[in-house]
Amino acid sequence: MKTHTKKWKHSEVARLTQLAKQYPVIGVANLENFPASLYGSLKVKLAGKAIVTVSKRKIIQRAFADAGVNSQLSDSVTGSTAVLFSKVNPFELFSSLKQSSGKIAAKAGQIAPDDIIVPAGDTGLPPGPALSDLKNAGLSVRVQGATIAVVEDKIVTKKGEPITPAVVNVLGKFGIKPIRLRLNVTHVTEGGQLYGASILDIDTDKVFLQFVKAEQDSFNLSVNAAIFTERSTPVILGKAFREAKAVALEANILTEHTAGEILGRAQRAASEINSHIKTEDAQ
Repeated sequence: MKTHTKKWKHSEVARLTQLAKQYPVIGVANLENFPASLYGSLKVKLAGKAIVTVSKRKIIQRAFADAGVNSQLSDSVTGSTAVLFSKVNPFELFSSLKQSSGKIAAKAGQIAPDDIIVPAGDTGLPPGPALSDLKNAGLSVRVQGATIAVVEDKIVTKKGEPITPAVVNVLGKFGIKPIRLRLNVTHVTEGGQLYGASILDIDTDKVFLQFVKAEQDSFNLSVNAAIFTERSTPVILGKAFREAKAVALEANILTEHTAGEILGRAQRAASEINSHIKTEDAQ
């Protein structure tokens, strides 16, 4: 081994070991098929939340061992790997990575992750070979002056279908990048606990709705079981008042809350009786 190579390896192990000791949250991500252009922008987007670095597998594993990192995380380091060092909790880190995805151009044969739409409008392309290219991709087009226009919005590839070479050609002309990529984080560790991507990938909207339902269910239970809490107490007392008032009205019990209704009811009954008396007298 050359001296400078050996020094670099020692230096790199020391660097990663220091980071692993400094940051409580450490994650590893598979960089296979992840473009370098997105890697650079990802580091910028994660600034302040995580340090992202790339190194060789054995060096990463050696640094993890020297820092006392969970050995299972070390085992998950395979192939081209990025390491993330952070002080935010693993779930927040994973969520940030999901939001920091980028888009790349499509390749022929790739499966469309979503419907790929070419919008209507002036393409800026002159008539000629481009006209045939657009028609081959299934677009409805016409010549408007010196350029070609797409007549209407068109789904050129539906979600789950392979992207054809003709569509790839047209998307390239329009600069449309339909493939969304994010860093493929496989595992994250914190305090010796290892989390897989499937655990970290939480649908926050779904979880929020579950919390809302749980809160509503607990509120309903507290009201029905007469469990007094800050929120249920006014409802329980209101319900008790209405039920007590209904009993009092039914039994003609005069209180400050029932007197008006009971007397009003008596007055209406008296008026009804009086009307019948007057009718009989008239006859």
